[in-house]
Amino acid sequence: MIHGAGLNSTFWQSLVPLLESRYSILLYDLSGHGQSSEGHADLSWELLIGELHGLLRSLRLDRVILMGHDFGAHLAVQFAAAYGSMVESLILISPFAHIPLTSLHKEYKLRVSLAKKAARQTLGEAMAKRMSVKHADTVLTQRIVQAFERVHSPTYARMLELATKPFFLKDYLVLQKPVLLLSGEEDPVFTPALAGLTHAQLETTAFLVVPDASSLVFVDQPIYASDWIDSFIRKPLPGQRNNAINRELQQHVQHLTKQGYEHWSGNRIRIRCLGKFEVWLNDRIVPDGWGTRYAKSLMIYLAFHPTATREQLCEALFPEIEHPNAMRNLRVYLSHFAKLLETEDTEKPCLTIGRDVVKLNYLVDCDLMEFLNDLQQVAAEQDSEVKYGLCEDLLSRLSGKLMPGCYDPFALSLKEKVEQLWEGITLWAADYCMLTGKSGQAIPFLLSGLQHGLADETLYYDRLIAIYQKNGNTKELRKWIRKKRNSLSAPPAEDKL
Repeated sequence: MIHGAGLNSTFWQSLVPLLESRYSILLYDLSGHGQSSEGHADLSWELLIGELHGLLRSLRLDRVILMGHDFGAHLAVQFAAAYGSMVESLILISPFAHIPLTSLHKEYKLRVSLAKKAARQTLGEAMAKRMSVKHADTVLTQRIVQAFERVHSPTYARMLELATKPFFLKDYLVLQKPVLLLSGEEDPVFTPALAGLTHAQLETTAFLVVPDASSLVFVDQPIYASDWIDSFIRKPLPGQRNNAINRELQQHVQHLTKQGYEHWSGNRIRIRCLGKFEVWLNDRIVPDGWGTRYAKSLMIYLAFHPTATREQLCEALFPEIEHPNAMRNLRVYLSHFAKLLETEDTEKPCLTIGRDVVKLNYLVDCDLMEFLNDLQQVAAEQDSEVKYGLCEDLLSRLSGKLMPGCYDPFALSLKEKVEQLWEGITLWAADYCMLTGKSGQAIPFLLSGLQHGLADETLYYDRLIAIYQKNGNTKELRKWIRKKRNSLSAPPAEDKL
């Protein structure tokens, strides 16, 4: 039994008593987990497979059934691909999904962010809510939290990186081993629908949705899970899998998944707007020419609207110019823009400029777009501890100017949207720090809010004054009292004009 990322071998104990009368069971802790060694930031499949192989050899085990949960399910598949003769069958419980979906990418990114930026207790509490329908049980939640507190954070982050690479399906397809897939009815990540798609692509799988269970199906429903596991081991090959409907469905889903991975792994244009402006075509930076002829503005607009008409570009970037003049100017700007995005002879063109439509052909990675999406996610998050962990991650990413050198109406509206969201988040994070006795950690949020927010500055001054009154820093206290006094005595903006 191979446990999941962040957990340890003790979580199998709900299942062991139900199976040990019929089977010999081996439990162990993965590197960086439980009672194992500290772990490795440079973890690899080869290292993990080698550790498991060495363990089995030391115990003189030549034939095993591998049961894996979460990341452990991936390791089971990787081991079977490397040492197929040692593996009789596989039981995969809530494996990390391997279908190219943006929402899944966000979920794994959230876990890495919490692991890197937040306390591991916060990560553990967040995972408890995702992993078990019994998360209201304080004993179980505390066990999960303690497991995540023990885990080596770089190892955990590396495991997520390994498990989410889009090559896992190939290993499934070449196995041709009997596989049991178990999905919890309430699993928010490896959902029954996602498990069904995985099942549809594989010829040798049995598949079960466990009712009233989340990812930890063997904790939520140990009797139900053990009955199906035992039944599968005794009769591993499912019947009626190779009929015409299943074959056609398998081909169709595999084709769609392949298209998705080809799309994700294709040519990319990377755009940086936070702190400074940079554009990369695949691994080649586009160094010069962005300061003239609306080049930055065109790039940012097309990042958010990869296909746009000339009329849309004119209306978004220079609405104050009369339409005929705007269209003439746009022709000049697009000519300059196209030269910036010229590709090598062997590469697919990044940009297509048609008579009516302008289109980016490359996949877009834009830090501003990602940051804005994450701001919206954090603003909607209801769990205060998870929300604060994400706030810390956002704070670390926002430095310097926002969209420097971009002054067209579209860029300004984007900037205002980011600033409004950031204003609310920084004030919330500062209040959370002050309520939880971490006033010092509120200061960076307040300073960032002053730099990038649109709120009344006194909202920030009042909080900074309260913090420095409490910690007795008279120098900073006088500074912020003076700033507040000056802001209150300053004439309104329209009077200045």
